[in-house]
Amino acid sequence: MSNLVKCFRDIIAVAAIGVVAFLLAGLVLQVVYIADTDIRFLVSYVVPMVLMLIGVMLYNILVIKPKERMMWSVRGLNPMVHIWGLVLLVALAIVLAPLMRLLPSIESVVPSSVWAVVTVIFIAPIVEELIFRAGVFSVLSNTCRPTVAAIVSSLLFGVMHGEVAVAIEAFFAGMIFSYAYIFTQSIFAPIILHIFNNIIAYLLLQLSYQDKSINDYIGALESFDIIYAISLLILVLGVVHIVVTCRRADRLIKQGKTLSDMALDKVEEEK
Repeated sequence: MSNLVKCFRDIIAVAAIGVVAFLLAGLVLQVVYIADTDIRFLVSYVVPMVLMLIGVMLYNILVIKPKERMMWSVRGLNPMVHIWGLVLLVALAIVLAPLMRLLPSIESVVPSSVWAVVTVIFIAPIVEELIFRAGVFSVLSNTCRPTVAAIVSSLLFGVMHGEVAVAIEAFFAGMIFSYAYIFTQSIFAPIILHIFNNIIAYLLLQLSYQDKSINDYIGALESFDIIYAISLLILVLGVVHIVVTCRRADRLIKQGKTLSDMALDKVEEEK
């Protein structure tokens, strides 16, 4: 079986695992009545995520039998990587703000209980990065190019968020998380970035009130044009580095190496 066929097979498989996980979770919520809003929120999130995580991990172990496993390099703890990633995420939010104002949005329910907030800010980033970076990306990077793996895993990450406006932003954020994972060879980097991203998103959601969102307030700033131009420049520089990093990863895989070899490969290039 050619790599192209295997790549297509794996893309279909991980997408199907996600669909089945959410359908099963929906059935659970139909059968089990939960009156408390916060508990229902927790169950509606935790059940499909856990099912998808188990499904992707089992597929990886039983079908893929990967030579590329989840990466744990301490480079993922480098604060400079986190700062750069946060700058890109903020720039992304500002650049997408005009588009977000044009798209239909659903009123977000802000969780109020401690456990619901903890889930949104801490548990969700850890679980989602284990699913989409350590899971889906790792599965696809064994048969597809890392660039394809990053795009598909980010696309599924975006679709999982449901609402069109949120899904678009989540897709691009997912590309930044994938870039951090490839660049550092560590799951720690995307998890930490995702946590900070969710903290900022939660705080901004708390600041939104009446019929206006944070995007409306950003767009109303007198200096928005200057802020937008600077953010666009930063994002372009980020995209260039993301493309360079992904293409370098593609070359490594083509040479029969793994993403874990990127650090050694870089040292050899500098000699």
